[in-house]
Amino acid sequence: MKKTTSKKLSKRLLQYGAFSAAIMGTTDASGQIVYTDIADETVDAANARVAIDINNDMMGDVLFGVGTGSTGFAFVFPASSSMAPGYNANLFNGFTSGAYAYPSNLTAGTAIDGTNPTFGGQRGDFNYGSCGYPNSQFCDGMDGYVGVHFDVGGNTHYGWIRIQVASSGATIVIKDYAYNATPGDPIEAGQTLSVTDFEANNFSHVYSKDTKTLSLESSILPLTGIEIYNVLGKVVINKSLSNTQEYIDMSTVSDGIYLAKIKVEGGSKTIKFIKN
Repeated sequence: MKKTTSKKLSKRLLQYGAFSAAIMGTTDASGQIVYTDIADETVDAANARVAIDINNDMMGDVLFGVGTGSTGFAFVFPASSSMAPGYNANLFNGFTSGAYAYPSNLTAGTAIDGTNPTFGGQRGDFNYGSCGYPNSQFCDGMDGYVGVHFDVGGNTHYGWIRIQVASSGATIVIKDYAYNATPGDPIEAGQTLSVTDFEANNFSHVYSKDTKTLSLESSILPLTGIEIYNVLGKVVINKSLSNTQEYIDMSTVSDGIYLAKIKVEGGSKTIKFIKN
């Protein structure tokens, strides 16, 4: 009986160990994230071309534009000059359809790296004529992220630019942007913190057996969400958060070992705790 129990326990610990390694290995992005917040820049008929210098080296990397006619037309060029006479080697997350290219509207947390489908060497259309063209990606008037692969001294860097395109296609509001300063290292859409910056944000957690509650506290950044996994890798709790101090009710789950992936803007951290 003891031998059987020992085997079962060993198997469970092996499962937990493998699962823990997998989770721990994917929670924190690598590299050095350089984030730039700007006063919102509006591209419209009166200000029809705006270049963005993602890595702040005094050279434009991408050029946003809108049409000046009656039809709303929002687009981006991989070019640095105000009139885009020629294209640079930079790429956008997105796809082509026929002769046209469309930047993807990325959601926060989407990985931007060398595996992305991309296009370059041509204009990318966000929204034409209130999405008169079915492949337009920026149609709802909400914030979205443009993924950019750009060249610095022969090295590829990955970055994002957050924009809001009017549902009519008549304006683009450019809000902020970031890139990974380590060549070839990925970035997530919306990520603003590097590993070093993220680790400066101390987490604490306490599980109370009496109240069956997991208490969480973040020293600097508001918590944005939590995913709790059992030893088999199944998500048992998935919840959005918004404060630096949060309380998670654990009364509905069984006793045992759990991993909790705690999220803040720009990163996440995984903790282990025992519910009993």
